[in-house]
Amino acid sequence: MQVLAKALAKRGHEITFISGFPFDKPIENYRDIKIKLSDEDSREMEEMTKSMGGNPGSKSFFQLLGFFSRMFYKIGNDTLQSADVKKLMAEEQFDLVIAGYFMTEYLLGLATHFNCPSIVFFSGNLVSSLHKMVGNPLSPAGAPHGMLKSKEINTFKLRLQNFLLHGLDLLIFRPYFNYRARQIYNDNFPPNRYRSYDETLTNVSAVLINTHFTSAAPRPNLPNLIEVGGLQIKPKNSPLPDNLKNFLNNAKNGAILFSFGSNAKSMYLPEEKIKALLKVFSKLKQRVVMKWESDTLPGKPDNVIISKWLPQDDVLAHSSMRLFISHCGYGGIVEAKYYGVPIIGVPLGGDQASNAKKIVEEGWAIQINFEDLNEETLTEAINEILNNKKYSDYVKRESELSRDRPMHAQDTAIYWVEYILRHHGAPHLHYPGADLNFFQDNSIDVFLFIIAVLYATWKLLKFICKFCFCRQKKNIEKLKKN
Repeated sequence: MQVLAKALAKRGHEITFISGFPFDKPIENYRDIKIKLSDEDSREMEEMTKSMGGNPGSKSFFQLLGFFSRMFYKIGNDTLQSADVKKLMAEEQFDLVIAGYFMTEYLLGLATHFNCPSIVFFSGNLVSSLHKMVGNPLSPAGAPHGMLKSKEINTFKLRLQNFLLHGLDLLIFRPYFNYRARQIYNDNFPPNRYRSYDETLTNVSAVLINTHFTSAAPRPNLPNLIEVGGLQIKPKNSPLPDNLKNFLNNAKNGAILFSFGSNAKSMYLPEEKIKALLKVFSKLKQRVVMKWESDTLPGKPDNVIISKWLPQDDVLAHSSMRLFISHCGYGGIVEAKYYGVPIIGVPLGGDQASNAKKIVEEGWAIQINFEDLNEETLTEAINEILNNKKYSDYVKRESELSRDRPMHAQDTAIYWVEYILRHHGAPHLHYPGADLNFFQDNSIDVFLFIIAVLYATWKLLKFICKFCFCRQKKNIEKLKKN
């Protein structure tokens, strides 16, 4: 979202950005308000990060979901209650609220407070809550759920899995998330003073989704559900820091990027995994750029450079890049595909396993389960990708598809944000189906009414026939007596 906010500021819009990651240097037309975590929250996040990096398999999907939902709802409520946000609400006015989405529906109350339009941005794949906001069709028969480990639904088994995933979303996850979010919304935006939680959700002007039909499967979307996959990829790459630029420019045999993202820190990996990684890297002709969250790495080979933070987009764009060893977060996959870099995927949790399986199916990646990551499996996977042209050839074709668009993802996002502003929320984009409940949206009430009418008609016809038959029978008996 910072990429979009920065681009809008450059076009003259006055941006106030509330996040935990303020820019180091001031930007014209751009104001940062930093979310401050309490000491307790910081400790909890640190412990969870360590567990994800140290032993991802030790935490089940539901344990991770429980932790993150508890943490995000608490942080979200603390944010709305913070002095900085309270001051904004009391003293300022805004023309548009863009809310980052991840269990954060309650943030849309800010748009209700400022009486302005709202846009939701989600950095992952589509989930049912986003469909509901604008009334987008779920299409479980043909459009894969974000957690389905396949891009295509071409077998009965996949159709059944897809149907069950959508059902799980609708019957368990969505009601639970709505219950939690509704509590925070009502606490901060009381129903006697503000639009109700349900009304606020269906008054979203547009949803920007960080996906694209070249990376996900094609699906039916309403005009106000806009694909901006690759938003974080710059139209023009920034120069690399001098140390990285020199390191990669002198990589005569190519280079490899290793990063497990911002959540699961590499420094928390088990010692045997770190030793295996370094041993494999030390035997390579290629140079390795490694995201490492400490100033030192004992046993680091000469062909490895470490950094606490990496401009991943710009590193992947470098001409020497041959391979990306990744946890398969969605953003990294999009960037690797855009720049034509094959992946070795080591999923750690969340949607990463399904992301990895999809790109393995596509033909430009190899997956290694975290528990199987060792010197032998990693060496084999690296040699396979570096020595077999099919991976690089395939991802280059995928790269061409990713780039072939009417305009860059950033330009698409900016256009629609300004479109919503120009047309004061663009109410003409609102689909009436977004206001319907589940029974109305699926025409269940209509089907039940038709069935009731047909049943009543059948009963009436049956009664009339029986009545006529009885009358006829009586008439015949009368004639016989006469």
